[in-house]
Amino acid sequence: MRQFIKFIFASCLGSLLAMGALVGILMLIGVSSSPKQEVPSRGVLHLTLDHIVPELTDNVEKGNFNFEEIISVGVNDIVRLIRKAKKDDRIEGILIQTEMPQIRPATAYYIAQVLEEFKEDSDKFVDAFGNYFTQSGYMIASVADTIRLNPNGLVDMRGYGTTIPYFKDFSERTGIAFDIYHAGKYKSAVEPFYLDKSSDANRLQTQKYLQAYHNQLAEAIGTQRSIDKERAYQIIEEGSSQNAQSALDLNLVDLLQYYEDYEEQLQARLDVKKVSLVTIADYLKANPKRTASKPNRIAVIYAEGEVAGGGDKKGVINMDVYEKVFERLEKNDKVKAIVLRVNSPGGSAFTSDVFLSRIKDLQEQGKVVVASFGDYAASGGYYIAASADRIVSEPTTLTGSIGVFSMIPNMQVFFDKKLGIDWDTIGTGDRTFLYSLMIGRSQKDHAILKSETERIYAQFKKIVAEGRNLTVEEVDRIGQGRVWSGSDAIEIGLVDQIGNIDAAIELAAELAGIEEYKLMQYPVIEKTFLEELMTNLAATTNAQLGLGEGMESRLSRDVLEIFNQVEKACQEPQARLPYSIPME
Repeated sequence: MRQFIKFIFASCLGSLLAMGALVGILMLIGVSSSPKQEVPSRGVLHLTLDHIVPELTDNVEKGNFNFEEIISVGVNDIVRLIRKAKKDDRIEGILIQTEMPQIRPATAYYIAQVLEEFKEDSDKFVDAFGNYFTQSGYMIASVADTIRLNPNGLVDMRGYGTTIPYFKDFSERTGIAFDIYHAGKYKSAVEPFYLDKSSDANRLQTQKYLQAYHNQLAEAIGTQRSIDKERAYQIIEEGSSQNAQSALDLNLVDLLQYYEDYEEQLQARLDVKKVSLVTIADYLKANPKRTASKPNRIAVIYAEGEVAGGGDKKGVINMDVYEKVFERLEKNDKVKAIVLRVNSPGGSAFTSDVFLSRIKDLQEQGKVVVASFGDYAASGGYYIAASADRIVSEPTTLTGSIGVFSMIPNMQVFFDKKLGIDWDTIGTGDRTFLYSLMIGRSQKDHAILKSETERIYAQFKKIVAEGRNLTVEEVDRIGQGRVWSGSDAIEIGLVDQIGNIDAAIELAAELAGIEEYKLMQYPVIEKTFLEELMTNLAATTNAQLGLGEGMESRLSRDVLEIFNQVEKACQEPQARLPYSIPME
């Protein structure tokens, strides 16, 4: 027996040592074979945006066992690199191939603005080529000097829409129900669980924000392609650009051409045998961010993703990560202003309140706070910015959604009628089983839960009223969970001005009374050991494992998103947007 134990121990130890040695060797191989990225002369910056694009580079959760090189270039770096390319003698121009970019309309609009700036401030070319363009992809491509489309391609512009699964019949058939409490008639995040179609209130607000996207795209087409705005609006509404020839006839593209032919023309233009396309990721490696030392600092806090509880998951707003940011900024006297970049649909009401309290702590130290809104600044996303000295929003930012909801599964009918399981309870108080999934709640229980939801809504209204210099009654009228576009939010006092993050930074400097400053970005995104390992391996193996995003059906994603919301809502009251913005 003793020999057997020794044998097992030796085998396990040997396996562990072998695994450790293998990991070490693989890391050495990866590190030694990852030379410093060089930008070739006569290079062309290649813009595709075909992966998830966060606000802050690599602020997105990734699978550890993915041998594809792990880098998600953020909007902030994309903009910086486009601007750097203007004066980079190694870059001759930009090729846009944003066929299916993983971005939403407000972000697409911002990047298009920066590309327009590139054209105006340099004599370099901007070309666009596509086999297929979605609406966000075309928004960016429309800036190009020349748009080329595959002769068998299409420009897929059909307007904006959203599909929402409803589970009322499912609930009735299975006996799986939800006890729902919400404050605000427009707070429609929980509608799918007790209705079989959208309420009139939700239909109204959804149509309103979708129309804002439609109008912005029509304006961009009209401006960039010299098409009458009303005609551009009609082109989108009718979906009349569904093949290459019609896109050409409508002046949405300039040439129908295969990529190989375009590549030959580009070779001749650059006088090279092979075109050197420089991806944004490679250009980032060659140009890590460096800023000159300045006496003052403006800190940009990127608050993107859902407002969550604890943990250190990337791409979400949680206090385990952001508390360290606030502590650091409080101790730094050189930081004169904060730009709070919000791109969030909201989430945990508790975490939103804690986050806001820390923003107020910075303000009490005399630091200016300017909020900058991206695609979303809704519910908890708006809550955390409510006390800002100024709020700057994109025209199509989904803004407001001032409301609260909570929901608790009620499985009593499912267990009793479907499975034949009865639950007995033994407790010491009337409210012991208030949050039970297995038994029904009394009228008094419902009253308690509804009262708590309304209490949080009242607090939300008070926070907004104080931050925006409105009365609680005024906030209630524009609140009720209703979502507004950034442009509409100005008229009702939720936003101060339209602009991108650049405008917000300029405003922060002006309010702080500083002219020269260094920008600091938070949170600092660090790769885990496994992410570093997989990145290094990818540089040598270039292997890819796993299923791509494109293999998921739209229905699967929508249903998954709904149940993801349910999981969070069942944990605590939520101040959250009822839907996601389509990336089309």
